[in-house]
Amino acid sequence: MNARKMLPSTSAELLGDLYESVLSPEHVPAVLRAINAHLDCDGIHLVGWQESTGQPIVSLVTSPHIAVAEKAYLEHYAAIDPRKDMGTRRPLGVGGACHDFFDNAFVAADEFYQDFLIPLGPRYIYGGNVLRRDDRLVHVVFNHLVGRPRFEGDKRDALDQWFPHLARWANQLVQVEGLRQAAALGEQLVDSLDQGLVFFDPSGKLLHANRLAVKLLGDRLLRSHLGQEGASPFASSLEPIVRSVALSRQAVRFRMRGVRRSELKVSVLPLARASLGRGTDWLGRLASGSASRGLPLGADVVLCLEPAPPPPAPTLEHRAREWRLTPAEIRLLKSVMTGASVSEHAAKEGVRESTARTHVRGLLEKSGAASLRRLVAMMGTIRYRD
Repeated sequence: MNARKMLPSTSAELLGDLYESVLSPEHVPAVLRAINAHLDCDGIHLVGWQESTGQPIVSLVTSPHIAVAEKAYLEHYAAIDPRKDMGTRRPLGVGGACHDFFDNAFVAADEFYQDFLIPLGPRYIYGGNVLRRDDRLVHVVFNHLVGRPRFEGDKRDALDQWFPHLARWANQLVQVEGLRQAAALGEQLVDSLDQGLVFFDPSGKLLHANRLAVKLLGDRLLRSHLGQEGASPFASSLEPIVRSVALSRQAVRFRMRGVRRSELKVSVLPLARASLGRGTDWLGRLASGSASRGLPLGADVVLCLEPAPPPPAPTLEHRAREWRLTPAEIRLLKSVMTGASVSEHAAKEGVRESTARTHVRGLLEKSGAASLRRLVAMMGTIRYRD
């Protein structure tokens, strides 16, 4: 490589910061300010338009000298800025100086320079197009204020080295934003499912839980192993189960407690490594560190939660077999479940009430109920009356 084309060490560090800001867009203003200071310029303006309408889509300034004029520029003067054509005509990622295109005579007669730019301080620029995609056009412009020289010599050489990187950086910003939006959409879809999902890494560390999982588990999500020590027949905690599934790639199913002592059906499933392997682990780190956090795509195991359905109400036939009731006791139980009293049942059956009372004692002893009212409640009805 030609030594003249190599970036100085301080520029190399800033270049690394520029590319790292793709993953953390909130750092972009600070990185651009650092580049501006390193190159001894008076401010950077990152500005973009929708080409078909001319409407601005982005505007970021790094200097108060430029910020004071930003609103007026976007509302009116951007439409008559002759420098926009200068950037458009040059190849993507290739910078140029305004004095390459506009001589002093042009500047003296031009409304943009005379009514707007020069009165506010900026005079010379070095800029170019860094993104042209999907009807979007984005420029990066370095400024010198009135009284400073044109962009020439070593400074121009340094800027020439920066512009290909700025173009690649802008393209990566757009690509990563698409990935970020896809990750956020995935999170929304997972949150909309009627199944609780909890994602773990191979070591058993909890990475993410969707909304239903939070609702089903409550503060258990904040406890080690989801509070499952000793609760599973498979292991003394959840962590060994997750590690086992991560290693064996075999699903494990069991039941556990949720909020308010509810019972949950649990499936611990391995995620397909073909789509979540080493090549895309970085995407999970990107998504989990962004404003729209997204899903932990580097997760290896997912815990699926469903409320266990309540056990079906026992039928009279089931209880009769379980309690070994006699035919007479079964008829008595049917009567009281329909609301008949003991005396009414005795009259209907044509037996003495004392006989019916004997059947009552048999029912209570065999069922373990303290009273007929309690027995009827156990059968799922409240129509019994004394």
